[in-house]
Amino acid sequence: MFNKHQYSILSERYFECLLGDFTALSWMIGLAPLVSAPIVLRWQSFQPTDTLYFVFALSTVFFGCINACGEISKEAAIYKRERLFGLNSGAYLASKIKILSLLGLVQIGIFYFIIERYLNTDLVPVLTFNTLFWSYFAGMSIGLMFSRWCGTTLKALISVPLVIIPQIVFSKFVLPQNTLKGAALKIEKLMVAKWGFEALQHCKKGQIVWGDYLFSITILIGLSIIFLFLTLFHLWFAGEDT
Repeated sequence: MFNKHQYSILSERYFECLLGDFTALSWMIGLAPLVSAPIVLRWQSFQPTDTLYFVFALSTVFFGCINACGEISKEAAIYKRERLFGLNSGAYLASKIKILSLLGLVQIGIFYFIIERYLNTDLVPVLTFNTLFWSYFAGMSIGLMFSRWCGTTLKALISVPLVIIPQIVFSKFVLPQNTLKGAALKIEKLMVAKWGFEALQHCKKGQIVWGDYLFSITILIGLSIIFLFLTLFHLWFAGEDT
């Protein structure tokens, strides 16, 4: 059963730990302007394109993945010890999700503010921010999964390119869409950046396609739930093996 009391305590503890590590927190928040700056420089003199929208989605997936990829593995010893004293796995994971989501809202806010300030995105702001958040959330879910399944922070960090590169390879920006066949086509449907990108395509000003937009967001949320369930599964049944 989910333990609300533990969830509250763990969330507070994780938040205080995050604030206490000023260098790491500054780096996480600083990713937003560091990533948005080259995007602005590249597209400042051009009209928005599908490639720009894909870069938006991919960037926020990267934020989520890099933020979360070491957050469970670095506490493996602590988690194992606290499990002996009745730590609730669901509450533990939920506390990570809560604080990392709050961090993501800050990152995306900075990222989107800079992008919207200097570029003409031709997108509806509220829907765009919502899309970027769920793209971040999906990346965060993948990062938490790798953080648990990889076992060590180093392995989890090394796994980040293994998450990001396929998002690019299995996209229509590398090869035409009709060249994706068989297994490649199925893999493409698991790429969260694809669904973030498609959601952005459907929230252009004056051209909102609600059905397709909501479908893409639903897929993003659904994939996130799957990744988080796999993380929780490993926390439940492999907690004694780390």
